Parts: sequence; C-alpha cells; structure tokens
Amino acid sequence: MAESRPLALVTGGSRGIGRAFVLEAVRRGYDVVFSYRSRDADAAKTVELAADIGGDAQSVCADLSDFDGVRAVASAAHAKGRVSLLVNNAGIGEEFTLEELTREAWERSVAINLTAPTFLSKELKADLVAQRGAILNVSSDGGVAGSLHGAPYGATKAGLIGLTKTLARELAPHVRCNAIAPGPVATEMWFAIDPAVQKQVMEREMPLQRIAQPEDIARAGLDISSWPDASGIVVLLDGGRIM
Repeated sequence: MAESRPLALVTGGSRGIGRAFVLEAVRRGYDVVFSYRSRDADAAKTVELAADIGGDAQSVCADLSDFDGVRAVASAAHAKGRVSLLVNNAGIGEEFTLEELTREAWERSVAINLTAPTFLSKELKADLVAQRGAILNVSSDGGVAGSLHGAPYGATKAGLIGLTKTLARELAPHVRCNAIAPGPVATEMWFAIDPAVQKQVMEREMPLQRIAQPEDIARAGLDISSWPDASGIVVLLDGGRIM
C-alpha cells in the first residue's frame, strides 16, 4: 500500500509567491490545497503546473476577509486530509497615507493580513498538533522596519510577526511556527513600480543588488519550516536592505 503524502495548505496560491510555494511544496512531496480570491485562470494554471511536475494541487476560491471564507478553506483542507504545513501567504498590499486611509480599508487589511492567518491556525490546530507540523507566516521587511506603503500594511505585517512568536510559544512543543520577511520580489507588485524607482531601490537600498524571485522565497520558507529546532524566528529575505 502506497504511503500517503503529507498535506500542505497555502493561502493566496494562484500566482506570485503563493504559486511558488504551491509548486515547491509539490516538489518536496506534499499534496497541496491552496486558496485564491478571484483569479480563476491563474488558479487553474497553478493546478496545471503542479500536475506537470507530478503533483496534486487543489484550489479553493474563498474571500479571506470574512470568517465564511476562512472556514471554507479549512474545510477544503480537512476534506483532503490532515494538514501538516500551513503557509499563511495571502495578503493585501493597498497603499494609504493617514489622510487617505478609511476605516473600511484598514479593516480589510487587518482581516486578510492578520485575522485570517490567526483563525486558520485555530481551525487547523488539531491537525498540526497531531502531525507535529509547522506554520509559516509570510510577513514583510516593512513589518520589521516600518513600511513605506502606509499604516495598514506595516501594522498588519508587524502584527503577523507578533502572531508568529505567540503561536510558537502556545503550540510548542508540538508545532513550530516561523515567519519570513521578504523585501522586493519580482511579482506584479514590483513590476508595477516606476522603473526609475526600481533602479533607485536597487542602487541605494539593496546591498546584494538583486530582486528576489518568488521561487527563492518559497525555497527559503519551506527550508525554514523543515528545521526541527527553529520556532518563533523571523528571517529577513530582503537582500540586506534593512540589516
């Protein structure tokens, strides 16, 4: 009888860093359930790419800004098996000054960037404990040093680091919980920036003089999640930007 494969749940897995997490998890022997919010074609492409490398990835469309969406994602994972790795990758990066900021925008960022990871961890706690599994939270270097994108993004990404350390204490010794804090990554968000600003960031802020690829971030994140003695750590993956 074939041995069952471990199961990973990745939020925001239809494109960018999330898709890289899905594919890297498949390469490492996981079956994967991933969430996405609206891009059906991108989600289907992720499933197709996973199949191309011999893996099984299942998508679930859900809005993580409300509890029904969080429960839908958890239920889809439970229907597949017991989750041993949770990657809280989904996030929203809307940019606001305090003058522009509305309560609705603030609450949307908190819901997606911080509340959803918290309650997915709650929903999957029993699985993760039983599997002696791991949680990986995708924060940002802006959550460490303050964000140029404004209060909602900076505060929620910093909050995700606090959540990481708190869950690492609460769920020990059964579950390890760590975070990564990427800097600029070659995704749609980066390519939407004015090329002159990109050049300035590279020359003035990035000692390693390179922008990370999504695959770099996924490999590092899953490496960290496999370290048996790492819990409660935050690893900057920002090219030395805020060393």
